[in-house]
Parts: sequence; structure tokens; C-alpha cells
Amino acid sequence: MGNAFFSFQDITVTRSETELILANGKIRRTLDLTDGAPRTVSLKDAQGNEYADPGKTSPDLAFIGMYPAGMDNAVPWSVTDISAEAVPASFRDSAHVKVTVSMHEPVSDTEYRREYLLYPDFPAIGVRNAIRPKVLPLLYWTQRGQLDRFSGLPDVRESTADAILPADAFRPVGTVSFAGRTDYHDEPMTEHEASGEFLNGNLLFCENASGAGFLFLQEAPPSGERRDMEAYDFRIRGNEILSCSWGVHPSEIRPDRTFQGYRHDLIVYHSASERDSLLKAFLKKRFSAKPASVMVNPWGCGQFPKLVSEAFLIEEMKAAPEVGATHYQIDDAWEEGGALFELGVRNRHVTERFWRISRERLNGTFAPIMKAAKEAGIEPGLWTAPSFNCEYQDWKAFAERILELHREYGFRAFKIDAVMIRTSEAEENLRSLLDFVREKTGGTVYFNLDTTNGQRPGYFLFLEYGNIFLENRYVCHTWGVGYHPEKTLRNLWRLAKYMRTQELQIEVPYAGDINPEFYAKKTWVPPQTYPQEYWAAIAMFANPLLWFAPSRVRPEDRGAIRGVMEIHKKYRDAIFAGEILPVGQEPSGKAHTGLLSRNDAAGKACLILYREAGAPEGNAQFALPGVRAEHWSVVTGSGNVIRSAPGRIAVAMPRASYLMLESI
Repeated sequence: MGNAFFSFQDITVTRSETELILANGKIRRTLDLTDGAPRTVSLKDAQGNEYADPGKTSPDLAFIGMYPAGMDNAVPWSVTDISAEAVPASFRDSAHVKVTVSMHEPVSDTEYRREYLLYPDFPAIGVRNAIRPKVLPLLYWTQRGQLDRFSGLPDVRESTADAILPADAFRPVGTVSFAGRTDYHDEPMTEHEASGEFLNGNLLFCENASGAGFLFLQEAPPSGERRDMEAYDFRIRGNEILSCSWGVHPSEIRPDRTFQGYRHDLIVYHSASERDSLLKAFLKKRFSAKPASVMVNPWGCGQFPKLVSEAFLIEEMKAAPEVGATHYQIDDAWEEGGALFELGVRNRHVTERFWRISRERLNGTFAPIMKAAKEAGIEPGLWTAPSFNCEYQDWKAFAERILELHREYGFRAFKIDAVMIRTSEAEENLRSLLDFVREKTGGTVYFNLDTTNGQRPGYFLFLEYGNIFLENRYVCHTWGVGYHPEKTLRNLWRLAKYMRTQELQIEVPYAGDINPEFYAKKTWVPPQTYPQEYWAAIAMFANPLLWFAPSRVRPEDRGAIRGVMEIHKKYRDAIFAGEILPVGQEPSGKAHTGLLSRNDAAGKACLILYREAGAPEGNAQFALPGVRAEHWSVVTGSGNVIRSAPGRIAVAMPRASYLMLESI
């Protein structure tokens, strides 16, 4: 038996010479240490149900091209230290316990560090690994010419962050992959059946016949934007599940430097519905809330750089409240350097002068614009693009410039664009930038993290620093993916299954900016089939991003948008306090669909339903999982409730309309 050497609330850490047990009231993980590295021999839930096979023979971690514990007796590992500490809540995470296992492999003289992260009263354990070698991994940096199959090298073909050998009744059933680069992709989330040895995705589910199981969440970029040498995210080795991807390519390793991998989280559950709820509850616990906003970003009007001047931006600040905005983000063209084009196309070496305020366009100051914003009750935001073409090595100077702009003008929301985290060094430097600014401002400054192009953090990485700018969807150009209400709703609906929509900015273009030439070439129903209010209502259960220049919107149209935004702001706290999930049919242009916010603690629910233009005649029936309410009141929109009961509702709605309700 081991001794409980650390406790915090319901968390206990117990250790002996050969075993380490991490537990709280909801999850218990037992690790065998006899090989000098942790090996999971038991994973139990609160009821004592076993999810792991004790016969696991391989360690839970490995780095590609390095000998893992137990592979070769001539390459022994040893545990050199185990420590535990309570980590207080901050913008980086909620309160939790960190257990650190330090290890050493003497032949290559490599130090390993593995952190376990547990939360009180929650069935999740996170892990994060680090390596500090004296030598480089023993493999080639290419898979060409079958060099990677040279028999003299250790058979360690991937970096393993965590691993479980499931108990007999449990099998991998599916993964969920996410696509960034939304300038090119219109399928941000895809579900896959688990088949074969190599799997991709940020999520993997392992379940038994009753639907109980565990999931792995990889806090990493989308699969298509990673830089690991291996071309997959999970490997099924026999029955063992390897959760791969450290985010460190072996060619990046340098002796006597520490390299830290991505965080991987393990959650146990008893059903698919509990699985999805626990995942979102974990993300809420894991990533602190950022300020909600109705943010204008005028780039969507398609001609912002041509319009930028002090007079124009003052006019914009005055018009922003008329569309219901709370924030206005000044986009690319404010800077002395001219435009992102200089950095992203011409590959210009950027100096301090680049990020001064343009004298030509703005007289070298934001002061008159900020005065107008304050008088209008609008909070200013600002677009920026740190120096990706030098791996963010100038991150400290850039961070200081952001702090200057914050202190002098009051900017708190900074959009971070043109991100390319092509190396672990670039990622570490970018993290340092974001962390430094958040730390220095006590979490007051936050970031809108653009995921539209390049190698970006994506959907589960860096969310402690900001929320996600999801898409550039234009109505004004003759190129690009193009905006359509049905597509935006579909993307949001699909992401809502596994993400918190509270973290997403969802675009609302202006129908008056439509370029008919672009849409004439499309097979879609014209986007203006749906009224402007419908476009705005799609973002009701997320953070609306008003993707236009409000001073260029017709006065009569401003009121229509403002009406929806005012409803959003009135109910936003109640909506965001709940778990938001998709209901109805998947949006397709012919669906009865919607989003539900369910707050079990408060016994309240909010519901927004959409009837798409091609939906069939008749009333629409919706299942409302976990909702006990029997009665609903109409908040806004068109239509009415036909009948309702706990867990179900039927409504009548005209085509191309929405209907928002709250439980009573």
C-alpha cells in the first residue's frame, strides 16, 4: 500500500516505490512505475467501473526516435522525483492539482518530465510531457527512400503523449477532426468511425456496448496544420490506444534545451450525451471566460483599407451603436507599415516603426477616434499580426507595443492574424507573447485568434488567451468561399456538438454589400432569400461579429440588425451560462434546426429555432435533450408553439424564419 502524500479538496495523490495513484471523487488512475516511467494499469470511475486493462506492458509516454522505458534493458529509466502542488485559479486555468513525475534515462542522458493535472470533483485528468536530452533522436528527418525503416534504429515511430490499453469490453469507436484554414474549408468539423491503425482528430472516443467509455482531447492545432513527423494523431497498436502529437518535430531537438509537448486530456463518461456535456463542461473549466461582445469588424465590407481615415473611423464609431455593437475593431491599414501584404506576401522584415500609427491616414494618433468611441459607448479593438516570418523572436517588443496601445488608448481586444506556428519555437514565442500581455494586464487584455489561414492554434489551443475568429465570409467580392446564411448556420451547428459556442465569433455580413455577380455563379438560393434579421439571428447563441462598415449601412437596415443584437445582449448571460448544443436537423437549406442552451443548475433553458427556405410544409418537431420545461414563451422571431412537453416541442414557423423561446 502507498501513502497519500498530497490532498486537495477531494483529490488525493498516493505513492509507493512502485505505484502512483491519482484520484478524486469521479476518477481514479493507477500508474505502475516499475519500468522507471508511468504505465496505466487501472482507470476507474466513481462507481468503480474499470476502463483499463492491467496487462499493459508499454509506458504511457515516448518521444519519436528515443528509447522508451522498458524497451531495452541496456537503456534503463528511473523515476527521480514525484511532487504535487495545488495551482490556484487564473486566466490560464481553473484551480487544479499538478502532479509532476521526473524521470531520467542515463544512456542518452535525457530528462523527462510528465505533469498530471486533476480538477476537484471532475472525471478528467490532463497530461503534459517535456523532454530535455543531451543528444538528438536516433532517426532520419525524412521518410523518403525508406530511411525511416533502417533496422538499427529504435522502433519508436511516433511521439506518444498518453496511452491506455482499454479493458476487454472497450474499443475505439470514433474520432472527430477539425479543419482550420476556413478561407478554404467549409467543413470545420468531421466525425469519423474508428477504423484501422492510424487515426486523425483532436478527439477520440473509446466505448463499450452501453456507450460508457473515455475520450482523449488533444489540445493541439487541427490535424492538417500540425508539424509532427508522424502523419497521424492516434495509433491503435494491437488494442492499445496511443494519443500522439507532442507538436515537436524531432529535427527541432537541440541538446540541453527543454521541449514541452501539447496537453492531452482524458475524460471518463457513461453515455454519449454525458460525454458531450462533460467535454463542454471541461472546456469551460479549462479555459477562463473572456468578455462577450457584439463586435464590428469592418473588413467584411471589402474596401476598408481604401476608406481608412480619421474622419471615417469617427463616423464608424458613431454608427456602431445604431447596429447594436458593443465593440469596434479597427482592422489592417491603421499601421504605419501599410498592410499585412508587406509581411505576408513581400516577406518584409518588420521593425518597430511598422507598428506605429499611420501619419498619412490617421495623423499618428487614435486619440480623436477613441474620444468618439467613448462618446458612443463603444469599446475599441485593434487588429494586429505579430512577426511570423521570424518565428516571433521579437515577441517581447511586440508585446510591449500592445501594452503601449492598451495603456494609451484603452484597447483590450486585439485580433491576432497571419499566424504561422511552423515550429515549436514559433509556438513557444507566440505563447510567451500572449501570456505576457495577459499576465501584465491581469487578464484584462484578451485576443481574437484568427483561424482562417496558415498554421494556427485552431479550436482547442491557446483558448486561455482569447476566443476564435472563425471565418472570413464575404458577400462583396467575386472570389473566396462566400457567405450564405445556410452555410454559416451549418458550421455553427456542427461545431456546437463538441465546442462551446461562447468561444466563437460568428460573422453577420450586410445584405446591402452583396455583389450579384458572385452569387449569379452559385447554385445556392440567393442569400437574400433570408431577411437580414435572420442573418443576424444565426449568431444569437455565439459572439456576433458584425462583418461590415456600419456607417455604410442604410439607416433603415441598421435598426433591423440592432433589434436582433439588443435581444442577444439582453439574454446573452442566460444563454452563455448554459450548455449550448445543436437540436433538430443538420442545416442543409431544407432543415428545421436550432440551438439549445440548457442550464440544469438554474432549471432554465433558451432555444432558438430556424426554418430554412427549403424546409417541408408542416409543423416542426424537436427533441430537447435533458430539458424538463413544459412551457415556453416567445422572445422574438416568427411563429408559435403548437405543443410542448418535457424534452420535446412542436412549433409552426414560416419558411426562412427564426423563433427564439425561453422556458417558463
